[in-house]
Amino acid sequence: MMKLNKLYIFKILSVGLLATSLSCSDDYLIDQKYDGLTSDIVYSDPTTAQATVTSIYDALQMDIVEGNMKGMLYPNTYSTLDFYNIGSDTFFNTYEVPTDFDGLNQLWIKMYAGIVSANNAIPNIQNMIDAGTIEEELGNRLIGESYALRGIYFSILASNFGGVPLVTGVTSTSEESLYTARSTQEETFQQVVSDLEAAVEFLPWSYTSENVGRVTRGAAEAYLGNAYMWLGDYNSAITAYESLDGHYTLEPDYLNIHDYDNRNGMESIFEIQMFSSSGAANWGGNDDNMNFFQWFTMPLEIQTYGGYTVPTAQFFNSFEAGDVRRDATLIGPDMEHPDSDINISDYPMVQSNYGGINTCGTAAAPWNPEGRSGYYLLKFWRNPLVDASQGNIYSDQNLILLRYAEVLLSLAEAHYRVGNTSTAESYLMQVRNRAGLTTLPTGDLLDGILEEYRHELGGEFSTWWLLRRSGEHENYIYDHFGITIPTGKDIMPIPQQQMDANPNLEQNPSY
Repeated sequence: MMKLNKLYIFKILSVGLLATSLSCSDDYLIDQKYDGLTSDIVYSDPTTAQATVTSIYDALQMDIVEGNMKGMLYPNTYSTLDFYNIGSDTFFNTYEVPTDFDGLNQLWIKMYAGIVSANNAIPNIQNMIDAGTIEEELGNRLIGESYALRGIYFSILASNFGGVPLVTGVTSTSEESLYTARSTQEETFQQVVSDLEAAVEFLPWSYTSENVGRVTRGAAEAYLGNAYMWLGDYNSAITAYESLDGHYTLEPDYLNIHDYDNRNGMESIFEIQMFSSSGAANWGGNDDNMNFFQWFTMPLEIQTYGGYTVPTAQFFNSFEAGDVRRDATLIGPDMEHPDSDINISDYPMVQSNYGGINTCGTAAAPWNPEGRSGYYLLKFWRNPLVDASQGNIYSDQNLILLRYAEVLLSLAEAHYRVGNTSTAESYLMQVRNRAGLTTLPTGDLLDGILEEYRHELGGEFSTWWLLRRSGEHENYIYDHFGITIPTGKDIMPIPQQQMDANPNLEQNPSY
């Protein structure tokens, strides 16, 4: 398995040597140890060239307080209203995200750091191929990875913010490249299409064990299909998505998708590699290969603090009878943890304060302090080493960004859009059958597909973006919760720090 561990050189290659992250606060990226390292040196050897491409993945890594991952996870949980925040970020619960929310700024910085790295890698590695200093097959694969990651990062940005600056050339510190104006959302996804179409020409469907975790052709095709969906080109989306047939399959058991030991499983298309030799760590003891989402989603009764991301009882009760996804996604009063590796009775605080019960509270005494619902998300709570009462709050569980079930549901939506109702139903039922459901949902088919996004992907990194992509998100929220999204608040604000740094940026309306 590829750990994608970072070296100091990766930081300087990503942003110090190659340019800037388009932020006014990038001093933390400068490492004097590598001052003077030039692109001529870096791109003179295949080993360092490969290191530069590996550094592009750093945009998805955690860094200290994981602010960048908050910028991805929070919109996709809280904006759906199936989850709410009980900590310091409760503004997500009312669609009133402030422009100075640091999670969005950190996401912006990290995504553009990756984009800048890709911009510089693509032509320089092509020059290496032309000069014969790198084997063509390896060089082309590295170029393919760079195109794919750039496309994915632009896709993440556009899904969150709408149109963003399209910085695609070799990046310098010139005013022109630093102060690029925003393109439209459509133009941004057109750039995503261009990048991913280039990537699929060079990427393999799979890697040998030492490189598992790198972006594959399957990931490029899946994100390409997503971009076409955003652009309303459903036939092209179908072509891209259906190319994955035969290369991926659903996990037979839904619970195994997020199993701690099931890294890069058969259903996973693209996931963040979080492997660390220790498996877990306390505050300050973590490295970039860890995340704190387990701590964010575990009950407070198990740990001294945390448990800030809370599912609603309405979400728990929204699953159909017999849907196995409910008890693999959420846990509530009188329920045992479904993962055999985790016994609630083993946690020291449960032994000390709750008589060593093996359930998440009881019906008579639910674990719902400080406004919590008594229900908790299980998808990140899969590492038995995390025990915040003893100090371990960080986990090295991988984070799945895209999996095959999302592709199948997107295919159902795409076929519905072009009038292929029976084919749409077939793709929809592949996902429902795995969930233990044997009949089509009643009512409108598109509504049924949107509900499947909710129950299949709830608590992950794409649900809100898929709802927004459908154009039905405002109706969906009103129909489910009776809430009207404030005008323009269905997308995130451009971070104020970036507005201050770039005079050519325009804020999203309503912010």
